[in-house]
Amino acid sequence: MAVAQPKPKYTVDDLWEISHRTGKRYELVRGELRELTPTGWEHGRISARVARLLDTYASTTRRGIVLGAEAGCVLRKGDAVTVRAPDAAFVALERLEEGRVPERFGEVVPDLVVEVVSPGDTYAEIAEKVNDWLNAGVRLVWVVDPRDRRVSVHKPGEPVRILGEGDTLCGEEVLPGFECAISELFAL
Repeated sequence: MAVAQPKPKYTVDDLWEISHRTGKRYELVRGELRELTPTGWEHGRISARVARLLDTYASTTRRGIVLGAEAGCVLRKGDAVTVRAPDAAFVALERLEEGRVPERFGEVVPDLVVEVVSPGDTYAEIAEKVNDWLNAGVRLVWVVDPRDRRVSVHKPGEPVRILGEGDTLCGEEVLPGFECAISELFAL
């Protein structure tokens, strides 16, 4: 009888090397490689819009930096090594080591993460990502759903808030003074 071989567990360095050798994009979830598929235009457009709005805030206030899609963030090391790639993220400037941006994957967990739902994403996949971010110490997660034109706001230990097109998305204590009409995220 054949004995099932355990799946190999990959490291942060393995992920970096494999991604750059193959030209493919992956996330590393509890030691397992998961290939990222290219997104559609609507996903890309909304991700870019959110990143632009966040970057305008960061540039104006000089409070932090904004990461665009596919920037690897190390969430856990050891046996359950996890590297996720948000669609956009904000990291407060004082949290960057010596005020420098890492060349490779960052080991500072973002303060804010934005995930834009793709047509192929399942509820379970999005929930897993949100839980990974919050369990790693992210203070605020926005899940932008283009299909329903809503944003769900996740904070550790608090109920999820759902915002629709008539609502305003606020940066709360993570991005003081940041506000954006939900409708602006989806406008052409």
